[in-house]
Amino acid sequence: MKTTIQHAPESCRSDPPTFTIETDEDYALAIHRIKALSVQDGSSHRELMALKNAIHVWETNNPGIRRDL
Repeated sequence: MKTTIQHAPESCRSDPPTFTIETDEDYALAIHRIKALSVQDGSSHRELMALKNAIHVWETNNPGIRRDL
């Protein structure tokens, strides 16, 4: 799975990460990571939203593959 994170200057918040799911294994790892995220601080929330977006893109491009979160 590819991850892109653009860091802002020290005085600003970083942009949320961007994940690209490339394989079935990446997809399974993303599902697992979402289930493991329980802390709801700002970083965890941004990671969670980015993972959910990556899963949405994967499921759109790979119909018939879907797991319940």
